[in-house]
Amino acid sequence: MVRELRIGPEEWDGPVGDTEGPQIVVGGPGTGKSEYLVRRAVTLLEDGTIEPDELLLLTFSRRGAAALRSRLEEALGKTFPSVAATTFHGVSWRILEAHGADVLGWSQLPTLMTGPEQVALVRELLADESPDNWSPLHRGLLHTTTFAGEVADFLMRAAELQVSPDDIASSDLPGWKGLDGFATRYRQALEDQGRIDYGTLVQRATDVVATGAVDQYRYVLVDEYQDTTVAQAALLRGLAGSTENVTAAGDPYQSIFSFRGAHLANVHEFGDLFTTPVTRIVLTTSFRVPHQILDAAVALTAGQRFPGTAGPVIPASGPGLVQVERFDQETAEAEWIADEVLRLRLVEGIPLSAMGVFVRSKRRFLDELSRALERRRIDHDQPDSRLADHPAVRAVFDLVTAATGSPADRHRAVRRVLLGPLFGRSVGAVRALDRSLIASTSGWAGVLADEPGGGELAGLIDDPAWASEMPAAEGFWHLWTTLPQFGDLVADPGRHEERGAWASLAQVVSRFGERNPHASLASYVGLAETEEFEAQPLLEYRDRGERLTVTTLHQSKGLDLSVVFIADAVSGVLPDLRLRDSLLETRHLSSWQGTTTGAQRRFRM
Repeated sequence: MVRELRIGPEEWDGPVGDTEGPQIVVGGPGTGKSEYLVRRAVTLLEDGTIEPDELLLLTFSRRGAAALRSRLEEALGKTFPSVAATTFHGVSWRILEAHGADVLGWSQLPTLMTGPEQVALVRELLADESPDNWSPLHRGLLHTTTFAGEVADFLMRAAELQVSPDDIASSDLPGWKGLDGFATRYRQALEDQGRIDYGTLVQRATDVVATGAVDQYRYVLVDEYQDTTVAQAALLRGLAGSTENVTAAGDPYQSIFSFRGAHLANVHEFGDLFTTPVTRIVLTTSFRVPHQILDAAVALTAGQRFPGTAGPVIPASGPGLVQVERFDQETAEAEWIADEVLRLRLVEGIPLSAMGVFVRSKRRFLDELSRALERRRIDHDQPDSRLADHPAVRAVFDLVTAATGSPADRHRAVRRVLLGPLFGRSVGAVRALDRSLIASTSGWAGVLADEPGGGELAGLIDDPAWASEMPAAEGFWHLWTTLPQFGDLVADPGRHEERGAWASLAQVVSRFGERNPHASLASYVGLAETEEFEAQPLLEYRDRGERLTVTTLHQSKGLDLSVVFIADAVSGVLPDLRLRDSLLETRHLSSWQGTTTGAQRRFRM
């Protein structure tokens, strides 16, 4: 049985204070779902109902978790370090850290694999597979990286939807032949190698919670519930315990991570998780979306009836504008956006930090847009920018290559290091060293040893153990403390961006070392050079300042902007109406949860 309350902002106080039992908070865009959760957390902590470490705040992303914590601390006027504000993967890791030894019998925590590391393991295992075990459709693909990626994605989605190898074996889909046996072999390989992937991480945490070992949290508050998977919903049910004091907030229409396993019916089926009657709280009024924008959103979703939605929303007061512009080529669109951004900043006084350009994919359009923005000297996020592409980080990568690469690669890397931010040598000076190198019999190490300020660099090149043998974090620390140019730049107050980039790199390398304790810095650089791999730094390495946000729709989640341009809205790109299926027809996994492939396809559009 579900009790429903439809409340406006003036009616929040009573329901916010009614904290017992399972509750699902739904509302359209800007209706204050996150704010409702924050107010409930404040109520629980201020009236002494619980101790801070008995409260768990969960959301989809680390950015969202940090935002929840920040808003809670701002509302309380003090910090609460013992309040757990994290993601589902984050709390899963905490659970395994605390209980893996006692409950699962682990002697040590497994290594958590990144996506590319998982694909590499799958490819390694596929290389030993007998083609006869697989569908004729796929036998010729077993040794390819593309197919390994497809299989890795299939295994991840199966874990998220709690589809077992036995379930896979029971399917009559011809393309799934061999997947059940491989899934079992893959799981055994993870156990044998002491490794774990993100899907298995949540599963194993759920196993621990099911034993009753985790009874710390008396209240669990969940934001962005529409983006949870079936496995994450099961973990949430376990964390709720016997008290079932869970409040989840979400809206199916705002789900943008179905491609990562978000389950269509989770909001609608929230009540099925609990024995206690569920209260459904519908927030009726938007705080920040005026009717012009809300009407446009409603028109776009006309005919799309997702279960569990909130229904009509009362728009916010104030003006809004939805403007549609048509262009015959990318250049014209990019030039118009750049001109409009400049006009809004100069004429209407809207800061760049309050504006954003969103696209469906970074593979298109953004290079053209970036050139248009640069011509107008508009600071913006560079397309496809990664930590690995920052000049300060490239200098570190070049130092690794200078010590460990092939002769030709080492030569080019040393020249880049000398010309780059660490040494800042002129082209003429480097050419003079090139001439000295020709006459030298001891290579770059010998040439640099006699160069002012080059002795330490010569030593790093001459003895590459720091890059190829030491654990990655130790190798980076050795490099940092050996080369005095790092300290010189850090001491320069005008070099804040380099300092930020190196700090973020240190974080990423440290986390890489936690997952791969024996991997070297050269191993990390090799992974980071691949287009797919980019470990996300905990801190943004750039000083945001007055900068236009340029990002994808998926990465925009959680941003608060006054003006948004939806760019490159070309048929087939946005909206993307393709079936978006995989070689392994992964869409059929959703049928184990009672979701038709047609409904899931509409959800993913």
